[in-house]
Parts: sequence; C-alpha cells; structure tokens
Amino acid sequence: MKKFEQQLLKNILNENIGGDEDKKVSSEQKRDFLRAVSEYHKLGEMIYRAQGLKEVAETLKGIVGVAENLTIEESEHWFDNVTVSRHMKQMNEAFKVFEKTATEMSGMQQRLEAAYEDMGSVLSKYYKVNEALK
Repeated sequence: MKKFEQQLLKNILNENIGGDEDKKVSSEQKRDFLRAVSEYHKLGEMIYRAQGLKEVAETLKGIVGVAENLTIEESEHWFDNVTVSRHMKQMNEAFKVFEKTATEMSGMQQRLEAAYEDMGSVLSKYYKVNEALK
C-alpha cells in the first residue's frame, strides 16, 4: 500500500495502519460519517445518471446515417465529392469508436451499479441509509 493510501485510510477510518498508536473516532468525524451514510442515495443519483449512453449512441447512429446521405446529396455542386466522402468516412469511424466505447461502458456501468448496491446493502445493516425522495 502506498504512503498516500495509508494516510488517506488513516484520515477516513482513523484506524491503526502501519503500527501507529490507536486513535478514537472524534465526534465530528462520526457526525460527518453518519451524515454521509444517511445521504448515500445521492451518490446513487450520480452513478445511475450515466445509464443513457445506449440511447445517445442510437441517436447518434441515426444522425450519422442521415448526415452522410444528406451531405453528399446537398454538396454535389459545392464541394469536391472526394473530400466529402473522406469526411463522412472519418465521421463513421468516429461513430464506430463511440458505439464500441458506449457498449463497453454499459457493461462497466452495470458492474459499478452492482458494487454500489452491495456497499449500500452492507451499510444499511449497521447504519440508517435514507432512501431517495421520489
């Protein structure tokens, strides 16, 4: 464990790490901890917010598809067709990267949500975790 990680753990948990003498959790630290746990659902709002990447990818897919056809059709007399075709190919390649990354992120998002829920489940066994207001 790196020195920075040890110091961070000391500050968060106020536990004995690396042979230092035992310290008690101060009443201020306890109050801050209980407040953070009671507002655990607010962290979930941030975690679940990223769920819409698949919908964004579908919207972009439609935009890219129409853009290619429309741009080539509309620019026949304005631009060199080779240049327009090259730009459309570049846009399609960028979309493929976006779509692949969004798919990968969707899997990662599910893992992140599961880990968040597991932590919340354990915390709720010992502390009051308020539910999100609906």
